Parts: sequence; C-alpha cells; structure tokens
Amino acid sequence: MNEYTRREEVRATFIASAILVLCIAVAVLRLVTVDGRLVLDPSARRQAEESEARLAPARACALAGEKLIVEIDLFKKAAKSARMPAPGEVPPAPPPVTRTRAQRNTPPPPKPKEPDKQGAWASAQPLHRQVKTLAGCREATEALLGARVSAIPAWDAIVKAAAITPPAAEEAEQFEAAKQLLSLLADIPADKVAQATKDAEAAYKATAERDRERATTAVVREPLPQGVFSRRVAVSVGVGLTVCALLISYLGVRAASMRRLATLLPLRDAVRSGRPGMQAAEILKTAAAYNSGEPGIVIGAAIGGLSAALLAPKDADLFVAGVMAGLLIGLGAQWAFRLAIGASRWRARSTELAEVEKPAIPIVLVLSGVKPGLEPEFIQFLRSLPPTDAAAAVEKLASQAEERILAAADAGAAFLQGKPPPG
Repeated sequence: MNEYTRREEVRATFIASAILVLCIAVAVLRLVTVDGRLVLDPSARRQAEESEARLAPARACALAGEKLIVEIDLFKKAAKSARMPAPGEVPPAPPPVTRTRAQRNTPPPPKPKEPDKQGAWASAQPLHRQVKTLAGCREATEALLGARVSAIPAWDAIVKAAAITPPAAEEAEQFEAAKQLLSLLADIPADKVAQATKDAEAAYKATAERDRERATTAVVREPLPQGVFSRRVAVSVGVGLTVCALLISYLGVRAASMRRLATLLPLRDAVRSGRPGMQAAEILKTAAAYNSGEPGIVIGAAIGGLSAALLAPKDADLFVAGVMAGLLIGLGAQWAFRLAIGASRWRARSTELAEVEKPAIPIVLVLSGVKPGLEPEFIQFLRSLPPTDAAAAVEKLASQAEERILAAADAGAAFLQGKPPPG
C-alpha cells in the first residue's frame, strides 16, 4: 500500500478480509465438529446374529448329551443279550481234557454259548452317532465353561469312540468294533458330559438374549462419507483457495497503486516544463479507471464456502465446490457492481488524486467545467484525445471555469456596491 492506493480499495480489502476470516472460521469449525448420524451398531447386530447361530448347535449338543446316557444303557443291555463280554471280563477257558475212561451214559459237559455276532454293530450305531456329535461339542463347551475335571475322562472316551471307523459288512469286524465301543463307553460318567452341554446351552441362551437386547439399543456414529478428497485435504484445499483469492486481491491493489505511481510521478516534471495540462489530464484519466483488487472473489469464496459447510457439512468435497462457485459468482457480482456505479465516483477519485499530486491546474476548476451527468461522455472524449490535445482541453476547461469564477466574483462585488453588473 502507498499514497496512490485509493481509500475505497483499502476499505474494500479490509471488509473482504474480515468477511473471509469470519466465514471461513465458522465453516471450518462446522466441518471439523460435524458428526455422522446415530445408527444402530452393526457390530452389535452381527454379534447378536452370531450368538443366535450358536444356539442351534448348543441345543443339538445338549440333546446328544441326554441321549448319550440313554444310548449307553440300551447298548449295554443289547450287548448283554448278545453275550458280548463286558469290559475287563476274561472269556472262560475251555474245560480241561482228562484221560480217564468216560463212564458209560455220562453226558458231555455243556459248551459255552458263542456270542451273537449278528446285529452287534446295528445296536451300536445309535450310540456311535451320538458320540460323533458330542465329539464336536467338546471344544466349544470347554471354551465357554472351561475344562471340568470330572468330565475330562468322559470327553476323552467320547473322542476316542468317535474316531472308530464304521466296520465293513463282515460280522467279525462289526463285532470287534462294537466290543471296542462298549469298552470305551460302558463306565464313563456320561451324566457329567450331559450336564456340561446343558450348562453350555444355558450360557449361550443368556449370551444371545443379552446380545439381542444390545443390538436393539446400541448406537454408533455413522462414518462420514469419503469423497474425492479426504476430509482433511478437502478442508485444506478450500481454505487455500480463499487465501489465494485474498492474496490475488491484495496483489491487484498493490499493482494498481504502483501503476498509478509510475504514471503520475514523472508528470510532475511536466509542470516545471510548462505543461501543467498534461498532469491534470492524466489525473482525470487515472481517476476514471475502476478500483483495483478483487474483493468480489474473496467475499464470494467466503460466502460460498460457508454456505456449503452449513448446508452439507458431512461432504467436505462440497466445501471445495462451494468455494470455487463462490469465486465465479463473486467475480460476476463485482463487475456488475462496478458497471452499476459507472462514473459516479470519478469526481471524488479525481479530488483524492489531486490531494496527492497537487497539480498546477486545480482539478476542481476542471471538474466544474464538466456538467453533472455527462461524466461518462467527458471521460470517453478525454481518452480519445492524444496527450497534448487532452492537456489543451483540460487547460481550456480550467481557464473557462476560472473566467466564470472571476465574472461571478465581479458581479457579486458590483451588486454589493450597487452598480449594475458588467455586460
């Protein structure tokens, strides 16, 4: 800024800067503090669905634990009917052969009955299905309730029994598999396993109920949408554009004032060389130029960014778009305002420059020679003339205005002395 900067330009720059700071501060505060809308917590909903999904397997395990006790009893009865040796039982040894002469008509000793191998595996299959189901329940049950010492032997036996491969169609293989199953499960504490599976089912039910209630009440903030830019980048870009607009406006004011200085300062020598009209004419031409700077784009960018931040704070990209749209709208509004003002400020600007330059020809005299309302025509006429002709026209206007002033002064003096006015 220097003495050739117009007061209007300084005032417009200050107002634009104040509006920019206030609007962008509010916009940034709004963009930074905005939160997403409250929605039901999707993680709570997923957790409730997972808890619900665990109920069916837990119920199946509990039913398998109850059926295990029944199936063990049924299988033990079936094994007894089929003369299957009990676990740990040693098969009876054949009777010793004696060389004594057998008495006549003495019946031979009865032979031990052979086990009924037919249907041995058929009676064991229901029990085998239950242990295969329960073997898959151990990990989930112990993970939920912990390993219960009293149930560990039963679980171990169940896992081993589940590993038995169903035999082929041969009776011997089926009988051996049924014997192996009986030896593993006949004496296990099946009630401990059944109780553990029931407790696990109850715990899963309680967890599912708790998760279901939480899913209906738990809320979280919905994440803000991700646009073309990240939120931080978008805010930085928008603020940067407004700062650039302010810098452009300031540099425009600076460049115009320096241009006026470079134009008018050399003309001070014209006064000393006997060409005062050239200085006065250039002052009038310079005063007819529009104000420099771009306060319109600064104010437009500030208001555009603020409007976008208030109307759609969740989308930071719209803040950038609002700033850019405000730049264009503000530029158009600025030029519309300049055209609306026209030459109405020309006289005041000319007087302001005259206060700085102190021309030899008083600008007031020249201005008094221009009829009000004809300022645009006079400016256009003055700009169309060469510098020497423009200087002559200004000098002529000043001299005419001076003659009118002197004539008016003489008429006033004659009126006071009671003499008729001259001419």
